[in-house]
Amino acid sequence: MDKHNLLQRSLLLATLATLSFSCTSSPTGPHITGNMQLTADYVTCTEVWLKVAFSGQQTANSGAQFRITRDGDTVLTGTFSGTDTVMIDTAAQPERTYRYKGYRLVNNEVSDTSLPLEITTLDTTSNNFTWQTYTFGGTAGSSMLNDVAIINDSDIWAVGDIAVKDSSVNGYSVYNLVGWNGGDWQLQQIFSYVFCGQSLESVSASWAVLPWSSGNIWIATNSEIVPWNGTLQSEPICTESPTGFDIYRMWGVDPSHVFAVGRAGGLAVYDGYSWRILSSGTNLDIHDVWGVSDSTSRESQVLAVASDQFTDNGVAVLQLSRTQTTMLRTAGLPATSIVGVWSANGREWYVCGDGLYKSMDLNEPWERIMNVPSVYLEAIRGTGPNDIFAVGSGIVLHFNGSRWFNCRNQISAPSLQLYGVAVKGNTIVAVGQTVSGGIGGAGLVLVGKRN
Repeated sequence: MDKHNLLQRSLLLATLATLSFSCTSSPTGPHITGNMQLTADYVTCTEVWLKVAFSGQQTANSGAQFRITRDGDTVLTGTFSGTDTVMIDTAAQPERTYRYKGYRLVNNEVSDTSLPLEITTLDTTSNNFTWQTYTFGGTAGSSMLNDVAIINDSDIWAVGDIAVKDSSVNGYSVYNLVGWNGGDWQLQQIFSYVFCGQSLESVSASWAVLPWSSGNIWIATNSEIVPWNGTLQSEPICTESPTGFDIYRMWGVDPSHVFAVGRAGGLAVYDGYSWRILSSGTNLDIHDVWGVSDSTSRESQVLAVASDQFTDNGVAVLQLSRTQTTMLRTAGLPATSIVGVWSANGREWYVCGDGLYKSMDLNEPWERIMNVPSVYLEAIRGTGPNDIFAVGSGIVLHFNGSRWFNCRNQISAPSLQLYGVAVKGNTIVAVGQTVSGGIGGAGLVLVGKRN
């Protein structure tokens, strides 16, 4: 064989060897048929939820095996289990762009691949805050604030029970609302019925505030809800006449779609015209309610949590609709107390009380978050999956999307107990009371500004 033919044969063998190696180690182009789709279902700082789907003749093949690579490395393997299968990559890093690709396997051989999918994870939020503390009352017995709402930085409202010593006949006056106007806090009095429908006679402790817009907030006092425009109150709306349950928290899509929860399993829904009492299926106190709403479909996912605090009477997680209540699984939650619930968008739910818990699938057991201080947590709220706050016994915790951070060392304040929290943009407001020797003192507002 001459040198020319020998050279051609050597080149041909080298080309075949290269093709053989490529098909084994990186099965890409030749297998793309368009039957396998890989899409982003949900993205946080450290998690990427990937939806796997098959079209064409492969749709009915629910036993299809597949694997998913990230930047060329296999990170997930699974079996197709239905129309769509969601897999979660929990080892991602914040603010990184990754290239994912899916491979369908038959007898451990690649039979199809998806197109590449580029995903950028969320960035973490700052843990650096500057805090200011404001106190109210405490001069005529214990005072406290229970809940807070932020309209904007110059329009903040907190509700509770504030007793201020003065020269009145009783020697003190009671207030149940404090408002921030951008310059100072002002004490206000919201009057309610002793019994629904009778004359306004009392200034009772307020437990919940629900903001709609500037000049339009709802305040829950006993079993009544008072619309408040920032200066004057409207006639109270009773959840039930002549008496009803004490309202602890409210949540709503708009003023024609509102849930109120409270004492001894109390649950009511408002349709814009009247309240309807619903059976909650529990006699436990319902401490909190939160929902997420799809702006397109207007469908809402609403959860409430119930317990008799510090007892062994059990706990309940309720899924609410306008017409009925469904009991959800409580596996993994404590038997003693849960009092707060929150979610950014219904993908990840958080519950707090005797510990802090998270669920990425409400059909599965809740998982306790272990890397936080073991203190009682009263409330949890946030702006997104990378900006969450939980408050409680002398503590303010912030989740920045990657880890939980204790803000307590940033706060120059006496011993405190926090019962409610609200977040908007770079402003966080927590409310409660000062504590000395285990005894409550003045009502407290704690305002944090992200630097």
